[in-house]
Amino acid sequence: MVARFDLTLLAAAALLLCGCTDESGQVTGHSGLVTGHVLTAPVCPVERVGQPCPPRPVSRAAVVALDGDGVRGSTLTDTAGAFSLTLPDGRYVIKATNVGGYASTASEPVVVSDNPVSITLIVDSGIR
Repeated sequence: MVARFDLTLLAAAALLLCGCTDESGQVTGHSGLVTGHVLTAPVCPVERVGQPCPPRPVSRAAVVALDGDGVRGSTLTDTAGAFSLTLPDGRYVIKATNVGGYASTASEPVVVSDNPVSITLIVDSGIR
């Protein structure tokens, strides 16, 4: 019993000294923010000069943060195609999957740290 108490006290002291706990004693780590938009293109069957046909937002697209083969975070885009993920510091691949009959994907590698990351992912609409 004494040895177990000593190990628990030692572990708690180590966490406090490294600054890895919050005021309630819960273990924490630094995290950062990845924001962005998921768009789809092309959206016009024929594009003509002087008639712009910009990519359109994808509502409810699935967005995941991959760390190797593991999913570290996920969300759905809003009606404007926007998303936000809070992730621990590290390297990730952010992957979006289009909704509907043509489920295409787009991905981009990111590094999460002190600085927020903003990306735009464009998934294929399937229009040809």
